[in-house]
Amino acid sequence: MSQIRIRFAVALVCAWAGCQNSVAGTASNASPLVLGYGKEAFSIGEELYSTDFADQEKWVVQVSTDDTTYEEQIKFKDGMLDLYMPKRGCTAWLNKKFKGNITIVYKVRCPLETVKDDGILATDINNFWHCSDPSNFDAVLTTTDTHYHGGFLSYHEMKGYYACTGGGRNRTTRFRRYPRWIDGRDIPHMAVNWNDRKPEFLIEPGKWHTIQLVYCNGLLQYIKDGQVVYEFKEGDTITVETRDEENRRQKHEEIYTLEKYPAHDAGYFGFRMVGSHHQYKDLKIYSLEAKGR
Repeated sequence: MSQIRIRFAVALVCAWAGCQNSVAGTASNASPLVLGYGKEAFSIGEELYSTDFADQEKWVVQVSTDDTTYEEQIKFKDGMLDLYMPKRGCTAWLNKKFKGNITIVYKVRCPLETVKDDGILATDINNFWHCSDPSNFDAVLTTTDTHYHGGFLSYHEMKGYYACTGGGRNRTTRFRRYPRWIDGRDIPHMAVNWNDRKPEFLIEPGKWHTIQLVYCNGLLQYIKDGQVVYEFKEGDTITVETRDEENRRQKHEEIYTLEKYPAHDAGYFGFRMVGSHHQYKDLKIYSLEAKGR
């Protein structure tokens, strides 16, 4: 091969590598996107909060005691929140209240090297936002034996929004509006699962996924890796779930209205997981500027 061809080939490789590095560099930062309904509804406002997870004192981590065979690990280091939760449920609440129109964006991965550990699966990238206790607003941050102790059922009576991404044996990709219970009994609640089992919405072990959550005047969005997983505005068809007297799940479709499903426009944000190992970084929260209001 001539020297000219060699130089040309090297130049092409370097240019391609530079392009890839540029793309990778862009992808390494979690930035809020305006997609779907959001394009007509809002623009990104000021940054309200960001963290390198050196602010451990601002986090309340609630861990269930369902299985004590393996020990959990909670680490705030290297710019990350690292939660290792074999066979246990966990919610890590940011002890900072947010009100009004916001978007939350962060990066998360299930490290490939621990997926095969006992009690660890690449599963359950779950989220709570604009959450509060119906009787005592701030009580979601208070861990007790009966409420908010890391077990999933302990959150069913709070107010707020929930979205999840599954992986491994759990193939669910869900969106819910809480509460799901009142006085320990199921009530009709928004529970959408149209994207269950779709590979493009599931966890890829070892990959950093970017998650974005949106609330804007009742408009809701769950975004993963630049794709709108779920979004809802008034007038959309939603799935409503409850259980009958024999505890059988019942579902029907109806129109989403704020009159019937009032907006939860203030509360707390929390990472939710179970039986997995998650690393979180680049968490940022922004206000949203509503259009046409």
